[in-house]
Amino acid sequence: MRLEIISKIKGMFSLSFWDSVYKTVTFGDFLIAAFPFCLKLDVKRSARKRKKFVATLKNKPKITVAFFLQSPSMWKFDRLYWLFEKNDRFEPVVVICPFNVHSNYDSNETLSVMKKSEEFVKKIGYRYIQTFDFEQNKWLDIKQTLNPDVIFYTKPYKDTLPQYHIYKFKDRLNCYAPYGVMCIDNYRTFYNLPFYNLLWRYFVETTYQKSYSQQYQICGGANTQVVGSLGMETLLLPDYKPVDVWKPQTKRKKRIIWAPHHTVDYLFNFSNFFTYCDFMFELADRYKDEIQIAFKPHPVLKFKLINLWGAEKTESYYQRWRDLPNGQLEEGYYTDLFLTSDAMVHDSVSFSAEYLYAHKPTMFIVKDEHTIDHWNTFGIKCFELHYHAHQPADVEEYIKNVVIAGNDTKAAERDDFYRNYLYPKDGVMPSQKIVDEIIEQIK
Repeated sequence: MRLEIISKIKGMFSLSFWDSVYKTVTFGDFLIAAFPFCLKLDVKRSARKRKKFVATLKNKPKITVAFFLQSPSMWKFDRLYWLFEKNDRFEPVVVICPFNVHSNYDSNETLSVMKKSEEFVKKIGYRYIQTFDFEQNKWLDIKQTLNPDVIFYTKPYKDTLPQYHIYKFKDRLNCYAPYGVMCIDNYRTFYNLPFYNLLWRYFVETTYQKSYSQQYQICGGANTQVVGSLGMETLLLPDYKPVDVWKPQTKRKKRIIWAPHHTVDYLFNFSNFFTYCDFMFELADRYKDEIQIAFKPHPVLKFKLINLWGAEKTESYYQRWRDLPNGQLEEGYYTDLFLTSDAMVHDSVSFSAEYLYAHKPTMFIVKDEHTIDHWNTFGIKCFELHYHAHQPADVEEYIKNVVIAGNDTKAAERDDFYRNYLYPKDGVMPSQKIVDEIIEQIK
């Protein structure tokens, strides 16, 4: 046990600590990150610049709206993109940015994710710009080539290159809608990084998130607006027809999503990946006539596993899910996956809220007795609507009794929560609220 703890501490400092130092130096934000009064001054300066910039947009015939995409699985803006596309005043474009450019991350995997992002946007038909010129082996300066007016970020962290972070666009209408519904109590990371305070608009899901912004942000939540969950908007639409993304079977089987979190290398984490990575294959084989499993890892997990396992073993593991007759690998966006599934097993914090939009049973794999200590008030409500696993046998019992046999005793509670907290009470979808807000502000 002692050696295990020492190993974890070493891992934390080798990966998290030094990576944090690397990013602070690279982004040059030590003062505003370390001293609140410096951040307050920067927020005020940026607000003055932005006010002057907004004045120039009033008579501009076309307003460029850029969506900075880092990974297909974090794309939440489909309906918002097309609302801008239909409006003659706006010209939306997807900007494909590097994902997880850290001191310790595999550069080949970063470029691989960018290529997957390009395939993703091409398939849907979005207008886009690839920030890496693969022929000339160089990065584009988006502020020069595109010069966007409004920017939507898919992630708030410093895990891209500095030229694609909010620091380079402080005078623009910077917007953010969370890529996942945040359910834990790490309020600084989710509400009070410099990123959140420098935003023009922070579009959040419920009044819970608004209250957290007001309490913990340097700017007191002045830029925060409740619109609902942008990422889950499609699941709110009764007339949406999902695409069946599951691997064909000889008969209809119960479809289970396994979504492990990425925190395998932190001292304190939610991830149970190493405990269940082989066991889930055993379940898939044991119940092969009754279930199929979609492996839906957090996008960052692969980077972590490459560091710990090496690229060859990691790719072999992912390929094993691709090849499994009643299994599959899912690395992209997940609306259709959710809607065509029957249940979920996970330890992903954001999925604790997001899968509740699907009206399906869900199980959270509990790391230890302290797991619940890290949840915020909204997250605890979501956590209580889950079935809980403390050991692999609990997952198997859930699959047999709840998923296969259909004994879902929490269905009514989940439906009540959906009506009271998740569905917009005014019936107006999040994307429409965001477009209306931007139009109103630039009149």
